[in-house]
Amino acid sequence: MQNCIFCGAQQPVLNKLLAHEFVLNIVQRQIDVGISEPILNFLYSYITAEIHAVSDTETKNEAAALDGIDLQNTEDANSCADEEHAPTCVYSCMCCYYWIARRKKHKLVPLPMQNLLWFIRTLTGCEKKKCDSRILLRLVKTITEPGNMYARFFEPEELQAMLQIKQLSENAEAVANKQGESSFCVKKMLAAIWHANNGESILLSHADAADLLR
Repeated sequence: MQNCIFCGAQQPVLNKLLAHEFVLNIVQRQIDVGISEPILNFLYSYITAEIHAVSDTETKNEAAALDGIDLQNTEDANSCADEEHAPTCVYSCMCCYYWIARRKKHKLVPLPMQNLLWFIRTLTGCEKKKCDSRILLRLVKTITEPGNMYARFFEPEELQAMLQIKQLSENAEAVANKQGESSFCVKKMLAAIWHANNGESILLSHADAADLLR
């Protein structure tokens, strides 16, 4: 599967191979401090299952070798052996790779789709600094792709609203290309979803929400 392991982008034009152990280490840091949430738990289960599957395959290959199968004698056998003993890897789109790489020395590394889910539900990011609008818009466009493996963690109404945001952003981009400017703001669009999901209350939980809803 060449989908991005972090955002679910399907067949990204530019990608990077990451070892299973690298991804597991990033996830394990959150688990070790007691964090438990759907996207984190899903990625942990996915990676550990992949590692176990590779381990089982290697065990079977070693058993076959002990039974007298010589994998060194033919070109086809060598190709098979190379594939089976290659490092276990997953794909990451370059955007997510740079996201992780810039934060990998931090004690906890938030996952890109965690950031989108948390922002939609709380209007705050999963880091102290404010969310980058360009990253949020990219994730909105990605999560609305048919078959995205992270879509299951969002409510149908949220996905439908984000699909509308994606379409509005594309229209705004077309206008900007002609007129040279755009007033489109993905954060304000996501804030409107949050406000509707919370009964459009006049009492807001924090100042950032008030700013975005003005």
